[in-house]
Amino acid sequence: MTNEIKTTENMNTEVMSPEIVRETNEFVIMKDENGKFIRKAKFIDYSSFKAETKEEKIWLLELMSGDDEENANGLKDHVGKQIVVQDIITRTYDKINEDSGQQEFGVLTYLITPEKVAYVTSSKSVYFKVNEIMALFGRPDEEDWKNITVKVIKKKGKNGDIINIKMVG
Repeated sequence: MTNEIKTTENMNTEVMSPEIVRETNEFVIMKDENGKFIRKAKFIDYSSFKAETKEEKIWLLELMSGDDEENANGLKDHVGKQIVVQDIITRTYDKINEDSGQQEFGVLTYLITPEKVAYVTSSKSVYFKVNEIMALFGRPDEEDWKNITVKVIKKKGKNGDIINIKMVG
């Protein structure tokens, strides 16, 4: 046993969190340390796809883990394509912004065809468009749902291209 004295450096790693000013079902409005207001979207997990057989459960597991390269396609790689949508899945995720230390939230949207080909995107525009469509036409897990057809579109944004969908049928 030794009687060594050990010194440790205390590093201040506290991250200043913005103050929540108002919160709705869809958004959180915050005020940062500089007095600027920030609106952050809230996302919700949803799935109309019901995996019943072992094969369907394996397919869904591979799709969600990103391992199904045969049946999962990046939506951004299919601009101009029309897609018949039978099922929709949205999955939320979070990450830490390495510059600010703030927790950020996102969502993956999966558009699934009757042939079980999935088109996947992290575009928030697609998430909100899908929710607008479901508010008007119903959800895929409802009895009166009829498959929809969407076209993948790309628009110029201030920080690069924005991927979205447009309902065409």
